Amino acid sequence: MPGKEGEEDLLKEDRKLFTFRGQVKNLSSWYRTDAYSLNGEKKDLAANLTRLRLSPELNYEDRLAVNMDYDNEVIFSNYLPGAEFDGLWRYSQYNDLMHLSWEPHRDSNPYYRTKIYRAYAKLVVSRLTVTLGRQQIRFGSGRLWNPLDILNPVSPTALEGSGEQKGTDALRAEYYFTPTTELALVYDQKRLEDDGTPSSLKKKNGNFIGRFKTTAGRTEMAALGGRVSRRRIGGADISGILLDGTIRGSVIHSSPEDQEEQGPPFTQASAGYEYNFRSGLYILVEYFYNQNGINFNEKLRNAFLYQQVFGVDESNYYILSNQFLTYNRHYAGVALGYDITPLMRGELFTIYDFEGRGVFLAPAWKYNIYQNMDITLSVMKACLLEKEARYASDFEYLKKYPLLFGSLVWYF
Repeated sequence: MPGKEGEEDLLKEDRKLFTFRGQVKNLSSWYRTDAYSLNGEKKDLAANLTRLRLSPELNYEDRLAVNMDYDNEVIFSNYLPGAEFDGLWRYSQYNDLMHLSWEPHRDSNPYYRTKIYRAYAKLVVSRLTVTLGRQQIRFGSGRLWNPLDILNPVSPTALEGSGEQKGTDALRAEYYFTPTTELALVYDQKRLEDDGTPSSLKKKNGNFIGRFKTTAGRTEMAALGGRVSRRRIGGADISGILLDGTIRGSVIHSSPEDQEEQGPPFTQASAGYEYNFRSGLYILVEYFYNQNGINFNEKLRNAFLYQQVFGVDESNYYILSNQFLTYNRHYAGVALGYDITPLMRGELFTIYDFEGRGVFLAPAWKYNIYQNMDITLSVMKACLLEKEARYASDFEYLKKYPLLFGSLVWYF
């Protein structure tokens, strides 16, 4: 589902010197599979996650802010350990500059993990803002698919959505020529790891992005370029007001430095429109194009299958990383939302896979049951319009059984 467009600015007026906030989240999921552990075994996969997030903030005179989000997580599951559990609940730290997640109890119930989700310092000097540490860096305006959000892209079908986007260990500098015109520079250093052995930090493993953004009237425009995952990139983004709604478009082109190893150049793009009706109905329509679909790139397909079985290593990391991975090239998504009452909301999210002939559906019900406490119930299901489509669909794993999940979150 569409998530927040970015983190709140830490440096606001009338901030206290020190603030403390946090949240407790409980999330349960259930899914049935006929191919558990790749051996054809039928199994009901159930899991329950409880997360305590503690978020202290230090702010000094609207010039310096230090923020941390520290998580403690306990997961009960009947499919631990296993590839299915790792794929859903354990994100890879491969090539991260800093490993800030620890798993003192990982191979049996309950699984326990503690991690630093965010940790960064932000300094404001006149028109310059500098941020250093593990932070969320999100460029582009796409809501379901955001091609410019390449440092840690999040699939629109991810269980917790972009609201739980993995952080990036980076140095970010933003210079504001005017309140609506800025130049942002980001350096994200990676370290090469193969078979668990870290090498020295090398320039070729670093990511660099420059983005210029400005506003003309009610239209926001941006241009982006740099080097990410040993690929040269260039992109653009535009959003504006049309008929009282918002129209958006993004495009990015990636050219691998070693095409023999990484594959050919490719383009990804999205375009969408969203509108809020006076009745309370919200609608978002978005199209996504991915020239680098797994079904159309043999090198990418082999790397993807290898990762599913053996995990990430140097041989596939720079083929798979920092891009939206989809099986096919053309997708359309629709998101609907309606406020049934001021405290209750219904949502429906669907994606159509044109070449795989698959339809993804995810209705959701959300309710504010108490002050600072929200509950969400949702179902993910898919159907294939052709039993033997020419190309495999992203949603085949949901064609027989639904995935059910619900969450309860308390903010303090």
